[in-house]
Amino acid sequence: MSYKPSRRQVLRGAGTAGLATLAAPGIIRSAFAQTNELNIWAYDGFVTDEFRRRFEEETGIRTNIRLVTDQGEQFNLMAAENGNYSADIVTCAGHRFYQFVDAGFLAPIDRSRLENWNLIEEEYADASWVSRAGERWGVPLVVVSTGLLYNTEEFEKPTSWDVMFDEANAGRTAYQIQDFFQIVMNYLGYDGSAASYGNNVDVAQRAVDATRDFLIDHKHMVRRYYEAATEIQQMMVTGDVSLAQAGSGPSSQLILEGFPAGYTIPREGGLAYAYGFNITNNAPNMANAYAFLNALLGDAENGAEIVRSTGLSATIKGTEALLTDQEKEALSLDPDERARLSWVNVETAAFIFDLVDTAAEEIRAA
Repeated sequence: MSYKPSRRQVLRGAGTAGLATLAAPGIIRSAFAQTNELNIWAYDGFVTDEFRRRFEEETGIRTNIRLVTDQGEQFNLMAAENGNYSADIVTCAGHRFYQFVDAGFLAPIDRSRLENWNLIEEEYADASWVSRAGERWGVPLVVVSTGLLYNTEEFEKPTSWDVMFDEANAGRTAYQIQDFFQIVMNYLGYDGSAASYGNNVDVAQRAVDATRDFLIDHKHMVRRYYEAATEIQQMMVTGDVSLAQAGSGPSSQLILEGFPAGYTIPREGGLAYAYGFNITNNAPNMANAYAFLNALLGDAENGAEIVRSTGLSATIKGTEALLTDQEKEALSLDPDERARLSWVNVETAAFIFDLVDTAAEEIRAA
């Protein structure tokens, strides 16, 4: 099972030692230095071996892939490079890309150079989180949801997040605090996105404090606060936990591998977000970056390969028709479940995430 990114990989001031895995010695170039290469930072499985081979054979462009697991590492490294970016394409989370945009790290998408944009599903191509300041800033690639993962041999399909706080299940649950926090805000009747609070930090702070206190009161329910997706997969397989807040990617992988797992969005809701490819500002190999993105969007088979390598839903039109019935079943949410998903509001994300981060540390320390 491969690592899958969590929704919360925030800018937490990763030191230079932590950035060593991203820094590629000798590949920092002056802007506009076109070569027959393309440098990409991507999460595991976003650029599949098959697509990479086809693209390189058809174009003669060599792709240099550096795996990343953290949005903060990307941000801090790009800040350190001071405009001479060693990557042509980076992978930004849909609810985080505005930070890269506002810092001047990314170039807006030139639609005249991306003729295959119309092959993205409309609901993602036209989503508000793809745009900022009247420009589109990246290509949405995969869609992630956060919901409830459960052992089907121990539970019928839960309909409420109540199950995570039922004393009968004490010590059998796990979650990522920041990921789960906004879901619990909604569960308690607050606005987890903070969109309805506008910029009223005091109102949001009261909602966060109440949610923090609730989770502290129920801390005995939790077997572990996990970080990496592989942790929750392992805990489910070993039987350490039977219920967890989890992402759709690791959940669908468990289902496809035959583990008795189910995944659902309870009635109080879940979260949705996306990851995409973004072109760096004055990318050294800009033309190659557009060639890559056009090729990626140009064949639904590329989307199917991404689905199989990540366990996530792809945004490329026609992908679903290429999946097996088992793959569709593992990835699918029924219409009611999809309606219960809420997208992170990028305009209020900055301050609500800061409040949640502080609350998460207080929960751990309690």
